[in-house]
Amino acid sequence: MDTQPPLWVTSVILYILAFLITMIKHATVAAGDSRLKLMADEGNKRAADLIEFLDGRSRMLAASVRFFDLLLIIGVGGTAAGFAPLLAGKTGMPHIWALTLIIFISAMLYLVLGVFLPKGIAGKKPESVALALLPVTKLVTYVGVPFLFVPGILSKILLKLFGINLGETAEDVTEEEIRMMLDIGSESGAIDDDEKEMIHNIFEMDDKPIEDIMTHRTDAVILWTEDGADEWEKIINETNHTRYPVCGDAIDDVVGILNSRDFYRLMLKDRNADLKSILREPYFAPDSIKADEMFQRMQAENAHFAIVLDEYGGFRGIVTQEDLIEEIVGELYSEYDEPEKDVEIYKIPSEKNSWLIDCGAEIEDVEEELGIEIPDDDDYNTFAGLILDILGTVPADGETPELTFGRMKIKVTRVREHRIEEAVVTLEDEPDETDGD
Repeated sequence: MDTQPPLWVTSVILYILAFLITMIKHATVAAGDSRLKLMADEGNKRAADLIEFLDGRSRMLAASVRFFDLLLIIGVGGTAAGFAPLLAGKTGMPHIWALTLIIFISAMLYLVLGVFLPKGIAGKKPESVALALLPVTKLVTYVGVPFLFVPGILSKILLKLFGINLGETAEDVTEEEIRMMLDIGSESGAIDDDEKEMIHNIFEMDDKPIEDIMTHRTDAVILWTEDGADEWEKIINETNHTRYPVCGDAIDDVVGILNSRDFYRLMLKDRNADLKSILREPYFAPDSIKADEMFQRMQAENAHFAIVLDEYGGFRGIVTQEDLIEEIVGELYSEYDEPEKDVEIYKIPSEKNSWLIDCGAEIEDVEEELGIEIPDDDDYNTFAGLILDILGTVPADGETPELTFGRMKIKVTRVREHRIEEAVVTLEDEPDETDGD
């Protein structure tokens, strides 16, 4: 007599187990320690029991959950393979097609019932789910441990053969795991969106080149040694920066950094004093360095202001500790700053299909805002670069050249210090395809 349960019963059991395992995994991670402690203090015995259980057993639970995840995936795949002959016999389709279809359907069901649905429920009310499933959590942990014992011993033996001490790496947590916990915590409300973004920004700093953060030398405020104290004072009063690069005979000849406080102290004592005497030694950095390493170096050297150099030793731009901090926490403003406009592309309401564009805007942003496609070209990334590529020359200050590119009629409205800063773009209507008929 065949006592084996039908395949559909086995499948239902596997999906239920997958649902519970995923609920346990996400609920225990997202459950806030402070909220559990508050519930325990208010007399919730199950909350106190959960805190005590997770204390020292969290890694054991995580390992057991991973084990059952793998076991369930294999089980679902096995039952899917068992359905294939039945489907092939009823429909007459080839066995390989039936197997492919069954595996696809099983994978979709597993993602819905075993991943997305329980993850969403656990993320919405993690503490309630974690407390409700505490007996199951304990069962999963203790049942999984014996099955992990032998693989654990074998792993240690193999690692020792390769000269690796497992104890040195057992506490390591990968970046992907932290990002996953952030996503879960954000969905449950345990972590604010701003906090999540800041932590993600920290991870991204090790991949971000300093040239993406620096202020390019064309945008930097530079003092020249040939100018006197009056000119320096005028520039400082107009810009209200704390530090300035000071150049000698050429822009690549950076002779020092001026702190505006040092300048005003000197002016109070003697306006005819040698200005070079208050310049500080510049801190130089290559443009190939990453943002996180730059931050560490500047902290170690107590440098608040750095000159970024290219591979030939030329002055490319400047970067400050404030610039690096802003990559994590967002824009910082002092009482002297005027917050920059977030809008680089402004629709002109009084004119049809016309936009005022800050020419420093990225080509992708222009395409998105205007709803057009601009041919890709490695020679330019900004709208100013596109205009220069079309013109083939740099317009003089005050010039307002007009040009056409595709459907765009472009009129440059502001050129200053050989830089195209602003333009008005008008889109022509698309030609009617029926006109040719």
